[in-house]
Amino acid sequence: MRTKVALSACPDYSPANVQAAVERLVADLGGRGLATWVRPGQTVLLKPNMLSARTPEQAVTTHPEVVRALIRMVKAVGGRPIVADSACNAIQIERVWEKTGFKAMCGEESVPLVNLEKSSSVQFNWAGVVYSVAKPVLDAALVINMPKLKTHLLTVLTNAIKNIYGTLPGFQKTMLHKQYPTPDQFCAFLAELYVRVKPGLTICDAVVAMEGNGPSAGELVLLGFLAGSTDGVALDAAMCHILKIALKKVSYLGLLQQAGVGVADWSQIELVGNVPLPLQRPPYRVPATTRLLNWIPIWLVRMLAPYVWIRPSFTARCVKCGLCVKACPVTALRIADGPRPVLNPAACIGCCCCHEVCPQRAVNMTQSFLLNLRKRGKLPS
Repeated sequence: MRTKVALSACPDYSPANVQAAVERLVADLGGRGLATWVRPGQTVLLKPNMLSARTPEQAVTTHPEVVRALIRMVKAVGGRPIVADSACNAIQIERVWEKTGFKAMCGEESVPLVNLEKSSSVQFNWAGVVYSVAKPVLDAALVINMPKLKTHLLTVLTNAIKNIYGTLPGFQKTMLHKQYPTPDQFCAFLAELYVRVKPGLTICDAVVAMEGNGPSAGELVLLGFLAGSTDGVALDAAMCHILKIALKKVSYLGLLQQAGVGVADWSQIELVGNVPLPLQRPPYRVPATTRLLNWIPIWLVRMLAPYVWIRPSFTARCVKCGLCVKACPVTALRIADGPRPVLNPAACIGCCCCHEVCPQRAVNMTQSFLLNLRKRGKLPS
């Protein structure tokens, strides 16, 4: 039997359209609707993307109306919904809640908005590296993963699998970039984390998505649908197929399929729903920058460090707020007297954390001459 991925047309974020689209989506996935997964009295943790303090219109975070629709459906079958995430800048969590609209929405729905930074956590050891997952995530009877469909400078795609990274409380999210500096290393860790959390249901907000230099500075694109599956791997693989993203570029999908955790093989996936395919649009634009680092073995990257690099540069949009400095896992940035943060090139690992957190879209990731040659096809594969 093929793994089911459902698509539900949703032209905008008006409450009526979103509610209808979510209900249709869930019905296509389970014959009894949400009652397929939720029992009366069970705690259901809804895990949206709350990357940073951006408005819903900026499409950096999951739209609160999509989460509201799920909250009402969980309540309707007797479940107890809570909303939780660990934002990129934990010290600004209240501002993130307010700006994204989740504080107001959860207040209107009388649903707890849980700060994972203040919750207890459970430690795991993976290949000698210790990391912690927020305990409310592990304690919930069901985790409904609710990502925003976007591109990502490091992982190419951020959706079902990457959204689980927000279950890690505190600044370990930043420090793990130091531990796993290349895209493939980081994707291997994402695969490990997904196995630990393993949400029972994933519903993706692709009404307005992001392409180009995501996850926070890309271009918005109206796709006009929601997508869902009980298998986050299959959901991400389906998005790659629909948006014409080569599956090999999103390396965690192959790793998870090899581990028997999910299905990434398109021939084993069944698409259902009311979205006409193929989409009448050009191929989704993905960032190529950091994927170039996988072309060179890590030992050679270290040897050729002066010639193989990806680093931030700052535009006139910069207001010196300091968020990039706080987010850097290797303290490669500092605030000085000039108009921009100052970079220590020798310390930078090209993790793109500064790009991800910048609220002004003032960070560009630039690459060395050697990587530029590779990108232009002047060097062999």
